Amino acid sequence: MEHIQLNHLIKIIKQLFPLNDKEISLLNDGISFFSAEKEKNLIKPLHVADRLFFLEKGTVRSFYQKDYKDINTEFFFENNFFTAFTSFLTQEKTNLHFQCIEQCDLISIPRELLDKLLREDTKWNILLNNILAKEYIKKCRRESSFLLLDANERYHYFLKQFPDADNRIPLFHIASYLGMSPETLSRIRSKKINQIDLSQVNNI
Repeated sequence: MEHIQLNHLIKIIKQLFPLNDKEISLLNDGISFFSAEKEKNLIKPLHVADRLFFLEKGTVRSFYQKDYKDINTEFFFENNFFTAFTSFLTQEKTNLHFQCIEQCDLISIPRELLDKLLREDTKWNILLNNILAKEYIKKCRRESSFLLLDANERYHYFLKQFPDADNRIPLFHIASYLGMSPETLSRIRSKKINQIDLSQVNNI
């Protein structure tokens, strides 16, 4: 099983740049494979994010907690890399939680392994830059959706980004992410939908 998971990760990386035998060996020796049950916490507040995760199977959410209320900030699905990026880059403690919404299969990549690979070859910056660029674009578009779209449009833009989300993420988590109450989201979902032009968000 771990051999299949390693090959999957290598295939993803090779879409960006070639790997030599030494790099594959370093990955094989340095990464770890694990499964996490639903509601398992992967990153907790007041800790430094010292590893990058690759999500092979399942769904993960990131969120803040304020006054005993969860405020969802992002969702991650299969073939996504994720971590608390600000903490990962600055090595300061994060205020974010990362939690499995479903049973997940993951690969953990320690920061020191990435640093070692970077010392071997700066091409590994391509991987990090690719991950960070995707996250930056996601965050910019989410911000724009709050500024440019009404609640109904935000929900349908969300579904355009994450087509399977309605079947895999509880309604109250989606509502939190979209900045509305579960009751408001239920009303939106029950309405017949006309064609909505969402291109203004993607064209920021």
